[in-house]
Amino acid sequence: MGTMTGRDDGDWLEFVADLLREPLTELPVERVCDMLRRTFESAVVAVNDFQPDGTVHGRVLPLDASLGGYRDDLLAWGPAHTHTHPIVQFWGATGRLAVMQTADVPAALVDLRIFGEGAALLRDCGAGQQLAFPIGPGAAPRTLVVGRPHVYGPAQMALAERVWRVLNGLDRQYRAYAKAIRTASADRVASAIELTPRERGVLALLAEGHTAAAIARRLGIAERTVHKHLERCYGKLGVADRLSAVLRAQRLGLVADGELPG
Repeated sequence: MGTMTGRDDGDWLEFVADLLREPLTELPVERVCDMLRRTFESAVVAVNDFQPDGTVHGRVLPLDASLGGYRDDLLAWGPAHTHTHPIVQFWGATGRLAVMQTADVPAALVDLRIFGEGAALLRDCGAGQQLAFPIGPGAAPRTLVVGRPHVYGPAQMALAERVWRVLNGLDRQYRAYAKAIRTASADRVASAIELTPRERGVLALLAEGHTAAAIARRLGIAERTVHKHLERCYGKLGVADRLSAVLRAQRLGLVADGELPG
């Protein structure tokens, strides 16, 4: 590991332990990407979602990363040319989906010429070397790509292998949890995360767009009591604000889908 952040196995163990305390139904990509950036000393992580029709939906995190002034160029160029990336070519040629860095792609198995423009653009962005983590099932999984100017060393690649296995394990767990929730009743879900009937009631009114003051009037309780209930809801749902609480509750089937709070 480098000395910039010192993220290692112990940091990842703590990170994963924190995630497992939350009732998540999908991999928290933004938080994972932030951890990857800090671990592998990168300014940016690209998230590529391969679609069934062959297109790619791409984004770059963090959202304020300037990439040397080439951010817009990369976002415009990337989705249409992701299939030309040497790592993607290698995966397609071998069927071996595993964590890999650009420098380790065997030149004999890919056509580096078709990625010339992309390689130059990534160098201009300060991400000339990429480390790709395929996450999820299927032949075209979501891919998290960590970019930086220099090659990743043996110790970092060994850590990357361990992190990749952990992330795919988390992804499988979240998918299984989401499937179980779809077949579970709202009462069972609420019981599993220890929401009280009063907290569920407050959450339901919040999802309908009511303010804390309006919820207090509806329930005949003090506004500060509503805020206390909401704080406990946030903690049990693993979120930090009203909008995230409603979105998480909707995904868990605890409240009906509808208008989100402003």
